[in-house]
Amino acid sequence: MKRWLAFLLLTLAAGLVAGSWVSLDSGYVLLSWHTYTMETTVWSFAILVLIFMALLYLLVRLSLLLLGSDLRFNEWRRQRRVQRARRMTTRGLLNLAQGQWRTAERQLSSVAEDADTPLINYLAAARAAYEQGKHDTTDELLNAASQSTKGSELAVGISHVQLLQSRGQLEQALAVLLKLRTKHPKHAYVLKLLVKTYQELEDWVALNELLPVLRKATKIPAEELKALEEKVQLQLLERAAKAHHDDIAAELKKVYQEMPRHCRYSASILLRYVELLADLGKDILAEAELRNALKNVWHDDLIHWFGRLKGEDTNKQRLFAEQCLKERPNDPELLLALGRLAMRQHDLEKAREYLQTGLRIKGLPDLHAEMAQVLLQEGDKTGACKHFQLALR
Repeated sequence: MKRWLAFLLLTLAAGLVAGSWVSLDSGYVLLSWHTYTMETTVWSFAILVLIFMALLYLLVRLSLLLLGSDLRFNEWRRQRRVQRARRMTTRGLLNLAQGQWRTAERQLSSVAEDADTPLINYLAAARAAYEQGKHDTTDELLNAASQSTKGSELAVGISHVQLLQSRGQLEQALAVLLKLRTKHPKHAYVLKLLVKTYQELEDWVALNELLPVLRKATKIPAEELKALEEKVQLQLLERAAKAHHDDIAAELKKVYQEMPRHCRYSASILLRYVELLADLGKDILAEAELRNALKNVWHDDLIHWFGRLKGEDTNKQRLFAEQCLKERPNDPELLLALGRLAMRQHDLEKAREYLQTGLRIKGLPDLHAEMAQVLLQEGDKTGACKHFQLALR
């Protein structure tokens, strides 16, 4: 109420002031344009200006209303495009699943900009283009996918790698993966793709360097990771055996000693290591390495090799085997190894004892063959022939 009263008083005061000014002097305004002139008082001109400003204001408001209608029309058109994009995307994905590559590419790429998820459209279209052998178009669509959605570089990169791998372009796939890894060093799937690529490229050195990261950054099952590690170490041994080194045996030993402990004591790795050394004629080194490892790992094939290798000291080798026999008295492979070692020392009586004990446990062909050799040296040709025949069964 007080505000209205104050407003009324101010209006009356303003009217009195304006009326006194009008009564003092009405003023004079002359407007001339070309052949036209207009004469009026200052106060009339002021009223005309106010009227003009009011009309201008109404015109602006009317324009805004009209523009608002146009915006609603544009929104309607936009919704129509979005709905069409949804329909075309669905059809495109169906055609992609059905192997209709050309149709799928056209449908998916044509509405990608209006789609709810343009990234999916571009990636699917890239797959369709790839299946048609249109590699340049594939790369263009992948680039469009990367630009369509913020933060999509990883998804696009992974899709790109998968397409490159399926093309057999492993070097290019590796380059993309290494770039992705710089930005996402612990991303599990990137690391898995990197492992796959290194294996296909047979880059065992790089894969060996990646193994520590895999242990920490991925959730690969322990058995699967262990199998991968053993495969890598076996390949590194094979690589060292084929390399052009002055001392291949020393290089093999270096590779073996640098392995993780569980790999050094893996039966398959140790067996291959011993075989490679034996192939090089390094029986002494092979026997020493095998004897040390047998304290931690035991396998029939390893014991088989232990009896065949000619170590530096056969007596020491035999004593070690006899110590093992105390813990494994019913091991036919160990008894075979002891029989061979005893024969190497020309202890035929002990050799026959070991071999006969082994044959009572299991009739291994090698036990029969060695027994035949013992009998031959003792002059029992009939018995030797019998065991040779059993060995050939």
